[in-house]
Amino acid sequence: MRKRLKREMHSTERADNFLFPTITIVTIGALILSFWDFIVLQQSVYRFGWLNIIGFAFFIPGIIIYLVARLTLGRFFSKRLNLIEGHKLKTHGIYKYVRHPSYIGSILFWLGLTLLLNSILGFLVMLPGVILVLIRIPFEEKMLINAFGQQYIDYMKRTKKLIPCVY
Repeated sequence: MRKRLKREMHSTERADNFLFPTITIVTIGALILSFWDFIVLQQSVYRFGWLNIIGFAFFIPGIIIYLVARLTLGRFFSKRLNLIEGHKLKTHGIYKYVRHPSYIGSILFWLGLTLLLNSILGFLVMLPGVILVLIRIPFEEKMLINAFGQQYIDYMKRTKKLIPCVY
């Protein structure tokens, strides 16, 4: 049992050693590209339209959801896939509605910012970052199942991953 747990944690760590920096590079690259697109290609001329409305509708809730998730976890929040000593499973607050609110907050923020800048190019480059986050979630869930066992499995049964009542 201990050997299997150690092997699974090693696989999670290896996956995170690839996924975390890759997600970081893709999202920062897409945000830089979005600003470059706005400044150079669009010549810093802001054109207000439907893209901006969608961007705003993603951006503001994204920031709020992300911050609420971080505040709810407090000292147990980590950008890496690891558990901090004394880690307690949080199932209240925003975690009552979704298991991974910081991910959905980040995704909304990233996509929203590209659209606020009218950068379809940045938006398209950001999509692989979103896919990588979705790939990362099962590794995190496996880690949490290993740490919290049936308590996390029960939590998974009653709570959606990213979008309340949907997914």
